[in-house]
Amino acid sequence: MIISSPNDFRAAAKSKLPPFLFHYIDGGANSETTLRRNVSDLEAIALKQRVLKNMQDLSLESHLFGEHFDLPIALSPVGLTGMYARRGEVQAAKAAEYKGIPFTMSTVSVCPIEEVSSEIHRPMWFQLYVLKDRGFMKNVLERAKAAGVTTLVFTVDMPVPGSRYRDMHSGMSGDYASFRRIWQAMRHPDWAFNVGLFGKPHDLAISQPIAESQPSLRTISAGSATTSTLLSLGKTLNGFAIFGTDL
Repeated sequence: MIISSPNDFRAAAKSKLPPFLFHYIDGGANSETTLRRNVSDLEAIALKQRVLKNMQDLSLESHLFGEHFDLPIALSPVGLTGMYARRGEVQAAKAAEYKGIPFTMSTVSVCPIEEVSSEIHRPMWFQLYVLKDRGFMKNVLERAKAAGVTTLVFTVDMPVPGSRYRDMHSGMSGDYASFRRIWQAMRHPDWAFNVGLFGKPHDLAISQPIAESQPSLRTISAGSATTSTLLSLGKTLNGFAIFGTDL
């Protein structure tokens, strides 16, 4: 497959990944109205054309949170990246470092934060969900600080998790989900060997302890959180904080 545009990457992912993984990364919550609007709103932004201008001194370099970046963009947090490619979080962090942009690690990562930080030579960003268990959150922040994280990205729009209808159909959740995922993996042998077999371990390296102690995400999501709550937690890191929303 020839990759020449973002749509080509999406098509390649759809062909290479088992459906439960592709639809997890490609889908959104409920009827996916917000997801579609995010796409359409970005497509509606047009660049202003300028002609007969000096093009020799143009630069997209930027400074943010005390760091220098080659481009004014960042890799956003993506859950389960280590399931899309072998040790996917490490690969993404290395790619971001190579291009001179920030990499944001998800709370729902497969690779440990210590593994990722040991493979790169600049600070990374770290995304954290607001959970009821403040002790768990502080422990994760201590790990992030020890790994050299300087910027936190708080996901603030999940007092309760969204219902992901697509996951019920794809096999990520719902009836007989584990059997459906095994069947899908068997039908994607390249993924099964490269990621499923040789990409182990597949634990939730950061959130596994709390995931094992609670029956569902709904029981661990914080029903309420304020700016002061997050700033208080952020003091553990003594760095910068970004407040963001999920799709």
